[in-house]
Amino acid sequence: MNKFKLPIIIFAAVFVISAAALVFFINKDTEKKDDEKVEAPAWIHEEGSSGRLPIVSKVVQSPTATPATTKDSDLTKNQTTAPKAEKKSESNASAVAKITKKIKHDIITDVFINNLAEYIANNYQPAGSMPFTPAAGYSSATFKGINTHFGLNLMGLMPNADNLISARKTIWETLLAPEVLTKSYSNYHGILLDIIEEKGITAEKNFAIEGRGTELRSLTAKERAEMFRVSAAPLRHASAVLTAIAQNPDLIQAMNGYIKAENRVEDANSIFQETLAESNLSQTVVSRNKTTHAGEILKDAIMVREKIKDGITDKINTFCTGPCDKPADAFYIAQWVFRRVNSDESRVDSILSGSKILSKLAGQMVKRADAIQKNI
Repeated sequence: MNKFKLPIIIFAAVFVISAAALVFFINKDTEKKDDEKVEAPAWIHEEGSSGRLPIVSKVVQSPTATPATTKDSDLTKNQTTAPKAEKKSESNASAVAKITKKIKHDIITDVFINNLAEYIANNYQPAGSMPFTPAAGYSSATFKGINTHFGLNLMGLMPNADNLISARKTIWETLLAPEVLTKSYSNYHGILLDIIEEKGITAEKNFAIEGRGTELRSLTAKERAEMFRVSAAPLRHASAVLTAIAQNPDLIQAMNGYIKAENRVEDANSIFQETLAESNLSQTVVSRNKTTHAGEILKDAIMVREKIKDGITDKINTFCTGPCDKPADAFYIAQWVFRRVNSDESRVDSILSGSKILSKLAGQMVKRADAIQKNI
């Protein structure tokens, strides 16, 4: 028995040293870049706010907005300085007029309006149309689809831009002001609807004919009316989701946690790929154990990220008072809002203004559909 004692002691010592080295190197590779722990907020699967920011109907006010709480002395002061207020109002109106003029000449062009109308008309899929032959007409347009369609090459937006990145920055810096958005809607929505109707008249689509293959024909008046009616649905969806996000700061705050969790997944995956390559090369027990441990860390990081994503989507549906039946699109909209307001919280006011405009445009589309229907 004594002759086995020394080899056993040596084996135990080697095992302990190897385990200690494994833990040391894994901890070194997976060391966090900061001390902040990334995890799902406590409210993610609970009702109500996290407590950090209240769930309220009010949003961050723009610099030009009137404060919600005004003292009596302030009201008296405002009454005695009415002429100054009028001058300031005139100055603001003049500034908006200048910005609107800049939008007309430098950003929103006739080419963009035409392309936007064409996008809306092309995404209308009447009943029996190819290739999907739906039983009822619908619009395949989405917030993500339209953002991607015009975001990649601007499609008539700001044609004189030096490059795509600077153009996007200028467009949002100019448009993301409630007064400017309202004025732009007032100037262009009628023209847009007219061009959409024109596109519907000239459009030709392939329709499946039972027993006779397909036929290429123009849209009927009934289908043109339906085009406006179903095209209003994606606008109402985007409006409802934008409102739910803008009115609940916790959702925007949770997006910040999601971005951190997403970065943690990328870091963990990078370490896992390195250890996997090392394991395949060395084929040692230590390297295989190291890879297994790195894989577990990656798995945990992904679970946290997805938990936050699902929680945000669930909360959007909870707070939404309109059609919020597309979770993937809703989360994309939440990401879009976060990118817009992360550097400037006052833009939340503009997001709310934009959501109201989308709802108004949807209503105008339904009215246009009714008008076409009456003339059949």
